[in-house]
Amino acid sequence: MQPIAQKAQVMERALQQLRAKVVSGELMPGEQIRQQEMAEELGVSRVPLREALNLLADQGLLVHRPNSGYFVAKRAPNELAQISRILQLLENELLSSIAWPDDECIATLKDLNEQMRAVATAADWTPLVRLNREFHLQIYSLSPYRIILEEVKRLWTQADTFIATKMSEVSARVRTVDEHDRLIECLIRRDHDVCIQAMEVHRASTASGLAPEAQLRLTHPTASLTVDPVMN
Repeated sequence: MQPIAQKAQVMERALQQLRAKVVSGELMPGEQIRQQEMAEELGVSRVPLREALNLLADQGLLVHRPNSGYFVAKRAPNELAQISRILQLLENELLSSIAWPDDECIATLKDLNEQMRAVATAADWTPLVRLNREFHLQIYSLSPYRIILEEVKRLWTQADTFIATKMSEVSARVRTVDEHDRLIECLIRRDHDVCIQAMEVHRASTASGLAPEAQLRLTHPTASLTVDPVMN
């Protein structure tokens, strides 16, 4: 393996391990990440660790304070409601413009969901959060709107801990997998409107743990985006 590729792999491993620690609650909101201790725990040098920390800070999962270091970001309920609302608008734009998936893509989605089903009732279910993100981004990547897609990826990172909290109950995890089955069926049917409706139901399941006023803002938005479907 080339040195550059090896360094990138080490950084990616540190990135995924850090994200998992935040998602699982091992690193709590507001907690400082002590770089030397974390580097030793992850078995990496300070350089790839710092690159991973910088990337997570850019994505909003961490906060970098000059002369103080890196801290796990705190999210107030109103901030989570804002993130969810923005995701609703942007994701609907992407869904309205997707090219219909081919058999290989459908097979990938089914495989991701089966992996989620396998861990949904496991003692260590935290991989489900990563698989859930991959499932959704696989669908959104079918859209030609690359700038919107990159923003959705960034916002998903900020919402990781919220999603993990909503997935803490076994019933919620099982329900998520079942709803993914229905999303795949909608994609096979090739109906943009039905896909968006199914996603709205799925999204409401995730938002069900928000405060009542936040739920109201998400389920009864004052405006909605409409996009002419791009047919494949």
